[in-house]
Amino acid sequence: MEKQSINEYHRLIKNLHMTDGYIFNYFGQKLAPFDLSVQQYITLRRLSEVYPNSLTAGELKEKMTDVNSDMTRLTDRLVAKNLIVREVDPQNRRRINLRLTEESYRFVEAVAVEFKNFESIVSHLTDEEVRTMNTLLDKIRNK
Repeated sequence: MEKQSINEYHRLIKNLHMTDGYIFNYFGQKLAPFDLSVQQYITLRRLSEVYPNSLTAGELKEKMTDVNSDMTRLTDRLVAKNLIVREVDPQNRRRINLRLTEESYRFVEAVAVEFKNFESIVSHLTDEEVRTMNTLLDKIRNK
């Protein structure tokens, strides 16, 4: 039997956590056939937004939704899968740039097709509910 929430604020936090897990698992299942984690996919999408240019690890981390992501470990795995390349910045040899290859860019675009209707996870909500939810979630993060 599920333990009852202490109060509505506790219930809200519990619901947010459960919903985050639900959405994360939903996208994880869609990415499994491509051998990608959610964080790896988001990393590739951020790099595809600047393709054919590159981003430093710091710039990439700023664009990530998961503020705790271990960028080195994450990029190591993507380099090992030949999905991104590391290059020394010609203007500043201490900086390492990360970019997609042409082949990996095409791969990311193909994976993105699977997510063209990713809003379907919330499509049963009305426009007003979506606006309200967005306003409230923004308010939580920007207290």
